Amino acid sequence: MRSTGHRLALALFLGVFAVWLLGMAVVMRHAALGPEATGTMLAVFDPGTPEDEIFASLTRAEARVVRQGGLGFIWVVSGEEPGLAGRLEREGALGVYRDLPISPVIAGCFGYADAKVASLMP
Repeated sequence: MRSTGHRLALALFLGVFAVWLLGMAVVMRHAALGPEATGTMLAVFDPGTPEDEIFASLTRAEARVVRQGGLGFIWVVSGEEPGLAGRLEREGALGVYRDLPISPVIAGCFGYADAKVASLMP
């Protein structure tokens, strides 16, 4: 009798978690900026990329660094030159996002996953 309750609780937890993941994937997909975007944005790079390499990429893209996110591969940047998001992606950013309804740390993780999934699609 006890194991039935545990299985039900586990199934409920997994169901809620799956719905949450799906919702976050939709939020991240809609939060991604087009290449012509400007202003303040979140740039997500490949985890493990050295910070000085990321900083050089941000400089080449003519982005002004606002601050680093909670993880070394997430940076909040800004710029008013048209096309900043596109330049960031050309310089190695996996994704560029704005106005995320979640913390930059969680957003960066989902942004990384979103960029990896998008790269697998034709």
